[in-house]
Amino acid sequence: MANTIIEQAKRGLEGFAIGGYHTSCDYSRYREHYYKYFGDPDFETRKYAIAAFTCMLGAWETGALFIFQPVKEWEENKQRSSNPLKQKRFYRFKDYLHAFLDHHEQIEKEFPYMFEDIIHFLIKIEQNKGISYEEWFPEHNPNVFKRLREEILIPKKHLAEKHSPHKYLLKEIGIEPYFESDKF
Repeated sequence: MANTIIEQAKRGLEGFAIGGYHTSCDYSRYREHYYKYFGDPDFETRKYAIAAFTCMLGAWETGALFIFQPVKEWEENKQRSSNPLKQKRFYRFKDYLHAFLDHHEQIEKEFPYMFEDIIHFLIKIEQNKGISYEEWFPEHNPNVFKRLREEILIPKKHLAEKHSPHKYLLKEIGIEPYFESDKF
């Protein structure tokens, strides 16, 4: 199963070196639950599961893809769809947040550039929406969002403004740079 996680995450990362979160991350085609692998004993599996989550959030923040949707919103989109059977898959936000809360210290230590982007995206997504996650995702227990803020987002807020060079993220994930400026 872990090899499937790595293979699918790599497919979702295609195009990332060229356009970042705008041109990759089509994880809606896959059925994997990457959050289950945030603490996997295999480093590569862990890395690619977290890379998939980072890309999901990045694509969400840029408006390129909306994998994390409240159930009501997803159901409304499915009803409006011309082909409901081909409705894009979405992932339950709470599952990813719980796994992130459980493994955030290890993620920050091993993958500081992905962690930096995750913090940035989680803060910006809520700000851009203009309502709290609790209001936006009423089907989730509000305590998960409270814990997220108290344990990670508030203490690590400074990372949201750091904006490390993109080449460090590419190197951390293991993506071959496309642009000369992203090469070391």
